[in-house]
Amino acid sequence: MSHRSSSPFVELRGSDNKSDLLKRISKLEYENSSLKTEMRLLEQNTETSKKRYEDLLLKKNEELAALHTNFDYVYNQKKDLESKLQNQKDVSGKASKDSSAEVRELKKENRSLKQQLDRLERQHNIVASKCEHLKTDLNRELSASDSYREQITVLEKETQRLASLNDDILERLKLAKSHSQSSAASKTAEDLRLRYLSLQKTNTQLQAKVDSLLQHKTSVELLKQKCASLTKKVEMLENAERSAAQSELARLKIKAKFDDYFGFLASNVGDGNEDDVDAKVSTLLQDYKALQNKNLVLYDKLNQAQISITELTQSGEQLISKLEQELEPENERLKSELEKAQAELKELRKIRSLNAREIDFLRNSIKELDAALTRKQESSTSSADKSNHEPSNSKATNQYLSNLEKLVDDYKKEIENLRHQRNGVSSTPIAPTKRPRLLEDDTHVMNTKTLRNQNIELESKLKGLQDEVDRLNRKLEEYDNATSKQSSLIVEFTRNPFRKDQLVKQETLDALRHENEAMIAKYINHEEVDTVPRSVFARQENDKEVLQSKIDQLYKKNSRLTSVYTEKSKKIMSLISKFFGYSIEFVPSPLNPNDLCSKMKLYSKFLAKSENDSEACYLTLDVQTKDLKAHGSYNFRNLCSELVSQWVNEKDSIPCFLSALTLRLHQEKNSSNGSES
Repeated sequence: MSHRSSSPFVELRGSDNKSDLLKRISKLEYENSSLKTEMRLLEQNTETSKKRYEDLLLKKNEELAALHTNFDYVYNQKKDLESKLQNQKDVSGKASKDSSAEVRELKKENRSLKQQLDRLERQHNIVASKCEHLKTDLNRELSASDSYREQITVLEKETQRLASLNDDILERLKLAKSHSQSSAASKTAEDLRLRYLSLQKTNTQLQAKVDSLLQHKTSVELLKQKCASLTKKVEMLENAERSAAQSELARLKIKAKFDDYFGFLASNVGDGNEDDVDAKVSTLLQDYKALQNKNLVLYDKLNQAQISITELTQSGEQLISKLEQELEPENERLKSELEKAQAELKELRKIRSLNAREIDFLRNSIKELDAALTRKQESSTSSADKSNHEPSNSKATNQYLSNLEKLVDDYKKEIENLRHQRNGVSSTPIAPTKRPRLLEDDTHVMNTKTLRNQNIELESKLKGLQDEVDRLNRKLEEYDNATSKQSSLIVEFTRNPFRKDQLVKQETLDALRHENEAMIAKYINHEEVDTVPRSVFARQENDKEVLQSKIDQLYKKNSRLTSVYTEKSKKIMSLISKFFGYSIEFVPSPLNPNDLCSKMKLYSKFLAKSENDSEACYLTLDVQTKDLKAHGSYNFRNLCSELVSQWVNEKDSIPCFLSALTLRLHQEKNSSNGSES
């Protein structure tokens, strides 16, 4: 079409004889048979490559199935480990909470018992001092009857002073008790609060570290994926650049050949007559165009075969790379999860050791507290009784009770002696005496009555003290039982059989994991395997069903997109026909039916479209070879050649050619309609 003196349309000469036609037919038949053989060879090659890739895909599917089974096993094992970890956390947390609560309660009870014991000891000392004073007063009364009244008054004053002193001491004890309780409670609360804050701080720091590590891991994975996609894009761009360079070289070669051919044509046309020149030009153009068409057809077939082969190879490589890319991050993820589980297991073991140390510390602190209590009780009993007792708590308490009982017995004996003496003294006034002596006897009787009442009160107080001592003994026994129970619980926690069970389960899991790895290696490495497990077959069937469902979905999506595309293309074609005067029909390539844009037919709306394709008038445009052909009647082809020489060869403007053709057809249609009318 770049040569302005020749027509771009193929026209057959009517002067060919029969022998030339037969030669040409035989030549075409030979070319057709050769093309068929080439096509058959290409189909065989495609079938072999397809079979090879199908075998490769089956092998990869088997490997993927084996990996899936391994992944399911590791995932189930991870779930089991997580549940065991949670149970261990719950058990340790509950035990630590219970032990801490019991320790707090025991500390409170111990403090209260100490305070009550101190108070009772003070009261006992006061009562003992009172009894001593009473003993001295009674002895003084018995020894000196003349100073009886004075001793009574002194005794009353002394009792009043002791009562006031007792009240003062009791008030001081109450104040000291309240102050000690508040200070001890505030101190323990402050210690617990500081410990809770420190634990909370360490927990937040560890959580922040874990979050930062997870963010770093996700960013690294994203960067890896992005790097892989960028490398793919770079490879695709390099391939595209290489193909572009090759196509440019091919274009330059074809252009050089084209220039050589037309230079040879110009040199040959320059000599000879005009008739010979026209004949040579026409024959040369016809032969050249026939060879060009034949070459184009063969080149199209070769390109299509190469494209199909490259598509198959690319699809196979893409499938292989896709499988590798899909399996590699999954494997890395499982490895990271396994490492994470192992790290969590190590942390659990550390926490368990720390809990054991804390339990030992609490046990030692309880023992030290018991030792301090026994030392304090020993010191208090030694100061009260002025004698050395046994270090044991139970022995000291029994000794203390025995001393109290002895004192009570002594008091009873002395009261009985005083009573007998009073009865002996009261029997003396039966003899005749004076009136003032009777008054003295009355005062003596009154004093003895008051003393008796005081003795009764003292006996009631002693009985109350004895009851209090019994109650304290019972509490001490309960405390000893609680401490022994706590120590047994701590020993049971340190020697927990659940740990042994977990070790046995871990050994079983390790053995099963090694067995599974050996079976997977057997089925992957050894290709000559007759049978596979039913679970593997069931899992493969499930994968096939999933893939089939995905294929069905994609097929539905493709059909829906195709229908939408056809509707939209019809609308676009109607708009083009309405405003530009041509209806476009895309011709699919015989080698690649999916290629719809390589060739197209242009039908003018000013020409009646015939049902017979051989009689229809239309233009054929080949986009790849840039070839334009006219089909139809002789007048239509002459009109097209005239307009092509005017607009395409001279001005190189195909749109103007189409517009001029539309205008001429419109004028001819109007003129024919006017002549008929």
